[in-house]
Amino acid sequence: MGNAKSQPGRRDQVDGSELYTRNLRSSHRPATADGKKKKKTSPKFLDGETLGVLNSWVSQNIRKKECVSFILRDPGSPNAGDICCCGHTKDLHFQDPSVSPVTPGAIWDPQKHVREFPSDAHGDLTFSGTSKIWAKYVRASSDTNPRLLFELMTQQWGLSIPSLLISVTGGAKNFNINPRLKNQFSRGLVTAAQSTGAWIITGGSHAGVMKHVGEAVRDFSDSEIVLIGIATWGIVHNRRFLLSEAGGAPAVYPMDEGSQGDLCCLDNNHTHFILVDDGSHGRYGVEIPLRTKLEKFISEQTMEKGGTAIKIPIVCVVLEGGPGTLDTIYNSMCNNTPCVIVEGSGRVADIIAQVSSLSPSRITIALVKEKLQNLFGDTYSNFSQQQIIMWTKKIQDIVRMGSLLTVLREERAGEQGMDVAILQALLKASRSTDHYGQENWDHQLKLAVSWNRPDIAETQIFTDDWSWKPADLHPSLMISLIDNKPSFVRLFLERGITLSEFLSWETLTYLYNNTEQPSLIHSKLGRQVALDGSRDFRELPIQLHHVSRVLQELLGDFTDPLYPETRSRRARALAQVNIKMNGKVSSWKESLEPVSHHLEHPERDLLIWCIVQNRAELADIVWSLSPDCVVAALACSKILKALSKEEEDTESKQDMMALADVYEERAMGVFSECYRNDERRAELLLIHVSPKWGKTTCLELAQESQGRLFMSQGGVQMFLTKTWWGKLSVENGFIQIILCMLFFPLIYSGLITYRMDSRTPQSLFKNSMNGFGQRTQNSIKSQHRAQGIPRAPAIRGPRPYSCFWKFLVFFNAPVVKFYYNVVSYVGFLWLFAYVLMIDFQTYPSWREYLLYAWVLSILSEELRQLFYDPDQLGFITKSIQYISEFWNRVDTLALGLFAVGLICRLVGTDTVYLGRVFLSLDFMIFCIRLMHIFTVSKVLGPKIIILRRMVKDIFFFLFLLAIWIISYGVAKQSILVTNEPRLYWIFRNVIYEPYLTLFGQIATDVDGLNFDPSKCTENATNSTLPKCVLNDGAGNALFPEWLTIILMCLYLLLANILLLNLLIAMFSYTFGDVESHTDQVWKFYRFGLIKEYNERPAAPPPFILFSHFYIVCKYVLCKHPTRSHKVLRWVLDETAEASLLSWESYMRDNYEESQQQLNKQSQEYLVKDTAESVSAVLGLLKIERGSAGHQLEGRLSVLEEQVAQSSHYLKWIISALTEKGFSSKTRILVHSSSLENEDKAVLGAESLGERASLYHVNARIMQYPLSKVSRYPVPDEMVPWEVEFPGYDPPLYIAVRNDRGSYDPNYEISQKNRKYNALDGIYDFRSSCGIYIVKDGLPLNPMGRTGLTGVGSLRWFGPNHSLHPVLTRWSLNFMDFSPRKMSRKMLDVLVVKHKNNELWALPGGTLDPGQKIPPKLRSILKTQYLSEFLALLGGGTEVFRGYLDDPRNTDNSWIETQAVNVHLESLESMERLQENLQESNSEISLRWQLLDRKIPLYANEKEILQRTAEHLGAHY
Repeated sequence: MGNAKSQPGRRDQVDGSELYTRNLRSSHRPATADGKKKKKTSPKFLDGETLGVLNSWVSQNIRKKECVSFILRDPGSPNAGDICCCGHTKDLHFQDPSVSPVTPGAIWDPQKHVREFPSDAHGDLTFSGTSKIWAKYVRASSDTNPRLLFELMTQQWGLSIPSLLISVTGGAKNFNINPRLKNQFSRGLVTAAQSTGAWIITGGSHAGVMKHVGEAVRDFSDSEIVLIGIATWGIVHNRRFLLSEAGGAPAVYPMDEGSQGDLCCLDNNHTHFILVDDGSHGRYGVEIPLRTKLEKFISEQTMEKGGTAIKIPIVCVVLEGGPGTLDTIYNSMCNNTPCVIVEGSGRVADIIAQVSSLSPSRITIALVKEKLQNLFGDTYSNFSQQQIIMWTKKIQDIVRMGSLLTVLREERAGEQGMDVAILQALLKASRSTDHYGQENWDHQLKLAVSWNRPDIAETQIFTDDWSWKPADLHPSLMISLIDNKPSFVRLFLERGITLSEFLSWETLTYLYNNTEQPSLIHSKLGRQVALDGSRDFRELPIQLHHVSRVLQELLGDFTDPLYPETRSRRARALAQVNIKMNGKVSSWKESLEPVSHHLEHPERDLLIWCIVQNRAELADIVWSLSPDCVVAALACSKILKALSKEEEDTESKQDMMALADVYEERAMGVFSECYRNDERRAELLLIHVSPKWGKTTCLELAQESQGRLFMSQGGVQMFLTKTWWGKLSVENGFIQIILCMLFFPLIYSGLITYRMDSRTPQSLFKNSMNGFGQRTQNSIKSQHRAQGIPRAPAIRGPRPYSCFWKFLVFFNAPVVKFYYNVVSYVGFLWLFAYVLMIDFQTYPSWREYLLYAWVLSILSEELRQLFYDPDQLGFITKSIQYISEFWNRVDTLALGLFAVGLICRLVGTDTVYLGRVFLSLDFMIFCIRLMHIFTVSKVLGPKIIILRRMVKDIFFFLFLLAIWIISYGVAKQSILVTNEPRLYWIFRNVIYEPYLTLFGQIATDVDGLNFDPSKCTENATNSTLPKCVLNDGAGNALFPEWLTIILMCLYLLLANILLLNLLIAMFSYTFGDVESHTDQVWKFYRFGLIKEYNERPAAPPPFILFSHFYIVCKYVLCKHPTRSHKVLRWVLDETAEASLLSWESYMRDNYEESQQQLNKQSQEYLVKDTAESVSAVLGLLKIERGSAGHQLEGRLSVLEEQVAQSSHYLKWIISALTEKGFSSKTRILVHSSSLENEDKAVLGAESLGERASLYHVNARIMQYPLSKVSRYPVPDEMVPWEVEFPGYDPPLYIAVRNDRGSYDPNYEISQKNRKYNALDGIYDFRSSCGIYIVKDGLPLNPMGRTGLTGVGSLRWFGPNHSLHPVLTRWSLNFMDFSPRKMSRKMLDVLVVKHKNNELWALPGGTLDPGQKIPPKLRSILKTQYLSEFLALLGGGTEVFRGYLDDPRNTDNSWIETQAVNVHLESLESMERLQENLQESNSEISLRWQLLDRKIPLYANEKEILQRTAEHLGAHY
């Protein structure tokens, strides 16, 4: 036991590293998307070598921590006890002899007194109790690299790369939750995990939210879900049971909650545990930093799945929670991780949920204090004023980041569901990502495909907000095909994708190279690759000529290759195309566009790809698009049946056989629909040569695939009956045919009738295709002979219904040929018997020579069947087809044995008798051959088939019988007789006599009473007598009679009773099986006989020799190829074939519609439809009830807005009167809700994303950029300097900069002699915001408090002036990027990106004193162009001047900028600018960016771009 190694399967890639993952089968909601195994109930056993590799890897890479120095926690305290600062008592403290004792009075330092050692706890873990639930665990240091943990989970533990990471956080202690809400939360969480293949990460302990998540997975999952618990090693109760000196050994963990005290037990429903160790004991929260790093590392990985690079998204789910949970939410959202808050779960989750609909300015300190009192109850007293302020600030920031916040409302939990909330949160966060247009929408689509949620894609992505081109969906369609997501394939096809544009030669090659590796088709293709001389798959990837060989093997050698080998070899290099989606969706298509070769039959090619992998739902979708659906269904059935014979997995084999039956039923159903509509065209479908499927026909495929159901269909049988009668009427009787055969002039007497409708397919298309397709004058033409398909020519000859025509028609009818051949064969057997019994002389008589000629005519017909190759398959292929037929093998044996007898007959007089013996045996075989002739009989045919099946059964029986016969015969012979030297008598005694015993001839020598010395020989000298049994010479037998009698009784019991009854049972089963399908079996085998007599010459043996002589002469003298004029194959020209297939597709649609109608009438559908109707009515009632509430809420909102406006005007009036000297003792009461409407008035275009604020926001971000300094929390209400803020104590921070010159901020603080609000030498301290306050010699930020004093990372106190030139031009690619509903012209803006920055920015920056161009801008312009650029700036338009809300601003230092738009109208000015940009700069990147609100730019610069777009009247 131990950790499971990586499962074999498809290889995913994470940042270039190959990871072997299990094959995932995806379906759509609510079933699981990933076809993972069921819940583990037993461990995976590893061999010693694998376990050793695992232990070695863990010991080398994973460490633990131990405190090596015992230092008392508080030596002066009487309650200190014998406890170290790490939390361990002295008797349990780690002892390291190599560490010297600490000096008295030493202060415990984790950096000095805690050391790392190889981990001693990892492997499999099972929990004590009745149910054996297995998990994997590891003890890891808190400083472990997240990359090692990810490698441990994916490569050593064998976990699949997740498509989503769900981090669940909340209350760590047990709490109560509404049962209904808990049920909805649990079901939705499990559905989200199963439908996306997600990992769920929790704290891992058996308490609080971790326990709820574990119970959810236990109660609602129907497949294995990866539930990872990351807990602190030092707080795990009973962790001593997890220790293992050898490593990797299984551990039995006791769930003992009663004695855990302040510790916690591990949750028994988690599948994996990472136990974080910092060397301490009893300290909670140790795992949080490592968990955060691990989650961030996983979310940064790029998984290559199905040829597309997809970053693993992460979402945080919050249930209840305390102060630590608020910090987790805040940090997660600051890292751009979306959060889902479950309303109604309690405490922090409820606080955020209740205030999430308010604007940040409405979330005041008083409101937060009120919420804390209501939801935290007794623990509220533990909150200080400083903590409440911090909570207020963080909650305001959380609500302000609305695009990352999703609240699952308690009243909508049942309607929306946790799974939908999680996925919508990720989509909402994706929409807020700074990607323009196609990139953003494509990112959302990749997420939906990865989760296998077509419902989300259809409702949230495929909207009117963006116009999707079919080509944009091609990469996602590729993923859906490879990952087997039929719902998405259907959705993409409905969105306008055509397979002819999507599927090219290279795309199909890529698909076959991504088949599931453990599958049968992958191994077969691998063998074909190996035949080309390659040992490594990667050296020579699968090409379509490999696929063609396999398909020809599966379909049969009678088909042509589907893919030419020469073209496949030319495209070999393209099979290694690696599809990426890091950029735009079109990049994949563009990478293949220059070398793409579209396929002629994409529906067929994709259908085959689905079928060979046994993907039923995908194949169903593609089959519905196939025009030649009948032959396609039969081909699918043939492929599946051929694969099932080689499939070793029983379940897969059964699935293949079931799917093969489904497609045979579809072929029969569509053909039945066609036959009901038009019999003539339906019959043409049966013999129409399909060039798409290797130039074969429906009848040939049905015969090769043993399609009994299709063959037994009424329309097929009627066609065969018409073929059997030729141009004779099927209403002619047997007596009429026989009379005309005996006296042929009767054919002119009207005794027999002819079919009135004897038109050829040419006339059929001319007369019956009107109104369906284009009518042509010559609708049926054979293709060129160079194509290798023989033409089925029209019968040239006499005028229809003339005397000669009747003569030819009668004698060429297959039924007449059959009767003549029956008479001929009976005569042949009579002659054969007569020669053997009466006229077999020393020298052959004339009758015997006649027999030789007759056999020669039979041989010539068999040779004709062997060499007749209208399809040009080649002699070897034709020989294999010939010998594979059972009756052909019988013919070959009969003719071969006749040749042997004939040779012995004619060699000499000594071998005449031997020849007669051979010919006598051969006569028996010729008689058996007579059964094949009567297969056409509806009465005898099934019985002959039953007899043939029973012959197969008897061979298995004879094997078992031979075991008993030989065992009994050898034992009996050894006991009765000693040293018998004669092999003849040994054979008689050992085999022959026991065999006769089965039929009642009991041997007498086993009983001593029957011993007679006169009937045997003692010394085996008389060859005519058997050797005597063991005796005393006086006539008394000496062998143990009791033993031989017992052996004989046992033999009779087992062989005669048991085995013979077994044989009878086998025969009964065979008879019952065939009898239950008698009609189908007879109709199927009938086709072979009809086809044979339809194609053979009219004359019976021996007169058939003349026909064969004529054919040979015609070929030798006239060089005319041998072709049959009665072959059941017709070749149509392109127009006629298109018309026929269009009609077939129309019939297919009718068939599918009728099947849907039948399904709707089923009881199951009626129950389901009733349930859906009831649910819809209930939903409408809920909506109606809610609409009344919304109307009332809307009225109240309007009333509140009017009150707010009135209050605002009253306050202005009172203020004006007060300034004029008036006063009033009356106080104005303002409704509290008016503030909300005031806040709503300031919401701009970003109201759906980030909440706007009346004050600067970026300047109050808690973490100061590029430093470890944290700001003092400043809620919105405390920002203005006019508002008193008791306790406001911001830290001082002055970053070190080398570009300040002589300006020293520390000196400025002490001197305080600067002239602010004015020019001071070279420094301009004037502000565009007006006069600002100077306090204690330092300027105050005109926009209010920021939570930080000093200059920060800026250059000087006061305003830091900057310049941002906005260089624009009209976009040259407007048509390529225009979303739906866009009417304005679009702009390109010049942006720059520095090497160490992820975001783009405008080419500007802080101005040096006395300079007009920022240094950053000068670095990208050539020196000679600076004066010209200054002139451009002078002629530009100022679009913004003022305060810039920047994260670097402080209380005493801030940035003010001037933005000037320089619009390049002329091509000359654009070229001039392009020429004067620096050609090479490794630190800076430049590009023209399409102007849109989603471009990845600093947020404070987007307002400048918006104003620029408004100024130029362009799109933003």
